[in-house]
Amino acid sequence: MADTEGWKDKPGLVCRNVTVSGRRTSLRMEPLLWDSLKDICDRENCTLNELCTMIDRRRGDANLTASIRVFIVSYFRSAVPKHPAGFGEASEVKPSPRLRRALQDAIPLDD
Repeated sequence: MADTEGWKDKPGLVCRNVTVSGRRTSLRMEPLLWDSLKDICDRENCTLNELCTMIDRRRGDANLTASIRVFIVSYFRSAVPKHPAGFGEASEVKPSPRLRRALQDAIPLDD
């Protein structure tokens, strides 16, 4: 997995250049999303430019950056198995370690 430690100390959005369908463009996203794209590229054995081109070809009229964000959520969501039916009744809900980690990473509490 990409190194996401310390990403909270970086600026809110990071601008990077990518080549999409042979054209150079810049994208602004949160550091954690850039790290996530790198993870996906490593897992799928493709380059960032190749992945962004694949997303670009399927996005229709949607904004490229927004399409990439949705893709990242969809990719990792498809990797996590769903709980069996009936799991998680309101009185039984307890955050899983995965949920706690995601909340901690995405929305750190002020100490």
